[in-house]
Amino acid sequence: MIDYYLETLYENDFTRIEWSKDHALIQLTFRQHPDAERFQNSYRLAIDTALRKDAHYWLTDAQKIKSMLPENQAWLVQNMMPLLKSNQIRKFAIVMAPECFVMTSPNKVYERPNSNNEPTSAGTIKVHFDLEAANNWLWSEL
Repeated sequence: MIDYYLETLYENDFTRIEWSKDHALIQLTFRQHPDAERFQNSYRLAIDTALRKDAHYWLTDAQKIKSMLPENQAWLVQNMMPLLKSNQIRKFAIVMAPECFVMTSPNKVYERPNSNNEPTSAGTIKVHFDLEAANNWLWSEL
């Protein structure tokens, strides 16, 4: 695993957004279970930050999220896919609690099926159940 320094850019009771300039990494950590509005606002802020900072790697620590609401799943697909398709975000790792993962529709969110008229995303997404595994995957090609 690669060691890196994270600078805290934003923090409140629900989320923390951190940045590693040396690795072009944005890290979004949910510190407690958010409602739908806080979930989406946290991701919006992180997406805006990723665009401003020209991030290439993304790590979300969502272990505190107890359930992934269908509207959040749809929102995440709609708002993260442009970053992945443009290849700005090359790898997107999300760490989830196993009990939350089983309540999601992973094919819709994390491994979105490709229709014939839709190009495949350039960036890749992978779900992990611990931070070490997520970091190992993010930096496996370096």
